[in-house]
Amino acid sequence: MRNRLSFQNVYYLPSGRIFVLKTKGGYTIECTEMRDVLVGSKLHAKVRTSQDPKLIWKHLAPYKDKWLLTVSTQKGCPHNCQMCDVAPLPFKGNLSQEEIEDQIRYLLYATPYAQSNKAKIGFARMGEPAHNIANVLGAILSLVSGSLDENTTGQKWLPCFNSILPRQTIQGLSGQDVLKRVLKFKEVQCNGRLHFQISCNSTDEEKRKELFGGADVLTIKKIIDIVNQYDITDRTVTLNFIVMKGVEVDVKKLMDFGLNPDKFMVKLIPLNETDNAKANNLETVANYNNYDDLKALADKFKANGIPVVFDAIAKCEEAGLCCGQLVSANQKPVQHIKYEIKKVNAFRLPDTECKKQIGYMVGTEICEQCEYFVAHNEQKRIITCSAVTPNNDD
Repeated sequence: MRNRLSFQNVYYLPSGRIFVLKTKGGYTIECTEMRDVLVGSKLHAKVRTSQDPKLIWKHLAPYKDKWLLTVSTQKGCPHNCQMCDVAPLPFKGNLSQEEIEDQIRYLLYATPYAQSNKAKIGFARMGEPAHNIANVLGAILSLVSGSLDENTTGQKWLPCFNSILPRQTIQGLSGQDVLKRVLKFKEVQCNGRLHFQISCNSTDEEKRKELFGGADVLTIKKIIDIVNQYDITDRTVTLNFIVMKGVEVDVKKLMDFGLNPDKFMVKLIPLNETDNAKANNLETVANYNNYDDLKALADKFKANGIPVVFDAIAKCEEAGLCCGQLVSANQKPVQHIKYEIKKVNAFRLPDTECKKQIGYMVGTEICEQCEYFVAHNEQKRIITCSAVTPNNDD
């Protein structure tokens, strides 16, 4: 990637991979490529609570239906959100547009077998994109226009702009300006096909500020007032709530704020296990064990006519999936990482052989040494060693 980024490590989860890369200036960042568990399979406790990667593989949506990617937008993050493991890392400023784009190229070259009708890519693995809005929107425009790389044209991209919407960015832009700029970009440059997700986490503004580590952010009411002034097409704006014990999520308040169900949807997710969440004594309301509690809260939104989705990761993916965990882990002994995650010491480019492979196997098989699925090209050379498996709907 023109020596802008160098490979440091790759970590394997049952649904995909987390890459740790280093910038030319020596800062480590994360980017990811994942598959999603089938919607129907998430309803089964056996799948959600499993510690068996092979069981998870059987219930992953095929790449052609959904592919989930994330890239970092900053070197660290200027905010100290209580649930995020990026917060304790040093903040060293923005990534350039080229460094953001290089992460996308890296993921594409590392996953040459993935062609998707819904390649959903989030621009918030590490960093707050509002502070780097020009470079982030520039990278998104390159992506959706097809000018970023010839390998991007086989995907149907759904870019995601995820933000806490700080009242003022480090460049001096107001939160209102950022909100309006992204909404205009969504409708004009992306024809509405951009997922704009705003982190809320509570309907209590003082608690929101506390959870964001003291960050001064746009109020939910102000966000709703501004969005209601715009024509919203294709994708509605998402208000995201990490559901935590003792943290208010009030459906009536959102309705009183003027939430328009034609322009907004709500997303409810559990608090995932992170070092920073533990340090701040945060607890989740629901996770893979008591998924029905999350569904019960979602039903309250549905009863009020508010579109809502809810989700939870599988137990065996809890370690490593959250932002910043593996940059930290990469600087510590591998024992810091739960046993479900494989640490691989060599990244396998498309023309190299798996260093743990004994011989060749035909088609898509299990690597006998590392026990992960491997894919071959026509010359039977290893493309990559990853959780790649044929679609299995049983």
